[in-house]
Amino acid sequence: MVGTMAFPAQHSSPRPARSTWSLPQLHQWVVVPFIVVLATATVGRLLVYSPGIAARETEVLQRLDVARSGALDLSALALHHAFSTPGAFAIIVALTAWLARNRRRPWDAAGFAVTALCGWGAVAVAKVAVGRARPDAATLGEPLVLVEGITSFPSGHTGAALAIAAAFCLAVRRSGRAPAVLAAGVGVAALVGVSRLYLGVHYPLDVLASFPVAWAGLAVGCGLANLLVPALAYGFGWQQEGAGWEAAEQAPAAEPAPEEEARPVTNRIPVVARRSGHHAA
Repeated sequence: MVGTMAFPAQHSSPRPARSTWSLPQLHQWVVVPFIVVLATATVGRLLVYSPGIAARETEVLQRLDVARSGALDLSALALHHAFSTPGAFAIIVALTAWLARNRRRPWDAAGFAVTALCGWGAVAVAKVAVGRARPDAATLGEPLVLVEGITSFPSGHTGAALAIAAAFCLAVRRSGRAPAVLAAGVGVAALVGVSRLYLGVHYPLDVLASFPVAWAGLAVGCGLANLLVPALAYGFGWQQEGAGWEAAEQAPAAEPAPEEEARPVTNRIPVVARRSGHHAA
C-alpha cells in the first residue's frame, strides 16, 4: 500500500471505533513514569548536596583522561556532535522520513517520532529540574569540548541515543530485525554514555540516570502515540499494511414488539337474570 502524510482526506463516514495499530502500553502509563522520574530526580537533587560522591566520580573521569588517544578522541567527538540537540533532532527527522516514504509505513513513522521525542524530552525536563553542576574541567586534563552549566544529571546525549534506539525498535517490532535493532541501539547508547565520561562532561551517575528517565518518557510516548497516531491517520488518510480500522460494530436491530392479539370488539349488553318461581302443584 502507498503511504502518504501530505494532505487531509475527506471522509463521508464516521470514524470507526478502534484502530488495528497500537504500541505496547502500560496500564498506568502516566502515573508509573511520573514516579520513576520523580524518584530519579530526587536522587539527583541529593547528589547536588553530596560533594563526596562527586569527588569519587571525578576519580573515574581522571582514569579515563589518562587513557586518551587520537582515535578515541575522534570517536568521542563524533558521538558528541551526532547526539547533540541539532544532531539528535536530525536523526529523528531522517528516520521518520525513511519509515514514511521508503518503507511506506506512515503510522509507524508517526509513532516513532512521538515516542522518541517523549523519551528525549523527559531527560531534558529532569536535567532542568535537578540542576546538578557538570564536572570541574580544572580537575581533568586539557578538555576536548567545553560544556558549562548546571544540566549534568541525567546525560542528554545518552538519553537521546536511548530514546531513538528504543523508539525505532518499537517502530520495526513486527519485523525479524527488531532484536538486532535493539541490540545495536543499546550498544550505541552505551558508547555514547562512555564517550560522555571520556570527554569529562558528565559524571557516571549522570549517564546511568538516563536509562530510567528515558524509559519513563518512552512509556508516556507509547500511551500518547496510541491516542494521537490513529487520529492523525484518520484525518490525513494514511494507509499502511497491517494498520487500519476495525469494522464498527452495529447494534442489532431492535425486534418489533409483538402485536397484541386482536380482540373482538363486542357491545356488552347487560344480561338481567330473570328469576322464575316454580310452584308445586
